Amino acid sequence: MSNSKEIIKKSIPLTTRLTRGFGPGCLAGIRFGDWCKLMAANSFHVDFPYWGKACHITISSLCTSPFAWAENLVYGSSIKKTKVETPIFILGSWRSGTTHLHNLMCQDERYAAPDLFQTMYPSSYRLARWWWEPILSAVTPRKRFMDNVKMSLREPAEDEMALGILARASNSLSWVFPDNAARYDEHLSFENADEKDRDRFKQSLQFFVAKVQQTFNRPLILKSPNHTARIKLILELFPDAKFLHIRRHPYDVFRSFQHMASQVIPVWGLQEFEMNHLEEMVIETYRKLYQAYFDQKSLIPAGQFHEVAYEELTVNPIQELEQTYQTLQLPSFELARPKVEAYLEKTGDYRKNKHVEIPASTRKRIREEWQFCFDAWGYEQDLSELN
Repeated sequence: MSNSKEIIKKSIPLTTRLTRGFGPGCLAGIRFGDWCKLMAANSFHVDFPYWGKACHITISSLCTSPFAWAENLVYGSSIKKTKVETPIFILGSWRSGTTHLHNLMCQDERYAAPDLFQTMYPSSYRLARWWWEPILSAVTPRKRFMDNVKMSLREPAEDEMALGILARASNSLSWVFPDNAARYDEHLSFENADEKDRDRFKQSLQFFVAKVQQTFNRPLILKSPNHTARIKLILELFPDAKFLHIRRHPYDVFRSFQHMASQVIPVWGLQEFEMNHLEEMVIETYRKLYQAYFDQKSLIPAGQFHEVAYEELTVNPIQELEQTYQTLQLPSFELARPKVEAYLEKTGDYRKNKHVEIPASTRKRIREEWQFCFDAWGYEQDLSELN
């Protein structure tokens, strides 16, 4: 048994093992003051196995703070004056194909998206990049450990990490501090969240979108599964925002979401997460996400929403993107087509993870809890329909 464990251990890249054991997770670029406030909100409780990770975050926050202070001094005023151009928000559950859709849309050079470094260091990336990027590039895994998708500091990334760092308010923090999950779970939609948390989150989203747009001088395409439950909040900030939702068969989402969470939680966590609660967490999170989505979807003005199916996007990507551009009244797709086709050719050999079958009892629970999604999208509930 010990020999087999050693073989498995050696098969994991060193950078990935270091990231899991000592990396700062999703809090690399937090400022020291915000780190202290976040820790105070969680009673300074870090379980023993994660003390090294907490020390790493503390040191990183002390290094980040001077850059953040200087950056605010240099750019703060101009960021506040930046008029945000119509952003596009990609919506959809975790593991529904949002990353693939985001990467496809970002081939259009008339738009921009925050990259991984910017989401890791949202308050300091403009001045700190020259210092941190060479160091981080050497230790950043070349592929995401949960799905083998290409990973680098320059690849488009979810803005949720940046918002958690800036606002100290994100339901993703429930994976960092599971003992306080009840509070952070309210940050999925913010409908019942503490008013101060909601206001701080809105200010952070406004700031980050304006800052990244100013950096690239182009309108943004943003992607965070969490935003699927925040349509109302987003429209309060950006009334002309456009929304692109991607759906996928709920059974496929469940299997992939559960796998992803099992891989990410040990990397992000500072407290022990009871893995026997993982199935419950996935089912509840998805249900709450889409209850909020369907409750708020009607708030989107005409011409500002389009939906694609993952199953159709993977078979006819060009056709689906053409329809997206037409429905959302975006500039001509023809200018983006060559780069999109080149990207598809380059990534054509990507192979999805294979997941274990879903037990019958779990399938029954999924059907009961997610019935409204099966009904809305017309997906079969027979597992044999899946590939």
